[in-house]
Amino acid sequence: MRNIGPKSSRELREIGIETRDDLAQSGIEETTRRLLFRFGSEKKISVNYLYALEGAIHDHDWRDISPARKDELRAILDGLRGELASSSK
Repeated sequence: MRNIGPKSSRELREIGIETRDDLAQSGIEETTRRLLFRFGSEKKISVNYLYALEGAIHDHDWRDISPARKDELRAILDGLRGELASSSK
């Protein structure tokens, strides 16, 4: 998948995402939720990871994502981190 390196590919496979279609079907929010659940204590999932996922879904470079969509992706990540923090209390 475009924008997705070998390490990210392994992580995505580990949460059941093997193809671009799998990623598109799962969507950014659900994929990020799974990544945070599986890897949240081991690594920091960054907003750049979400940009790469967005680019992979639409088969374009992550740098071509509009500023408005980048803001949406940041909000998604912040919201999911908040959920994770609340559920671990």
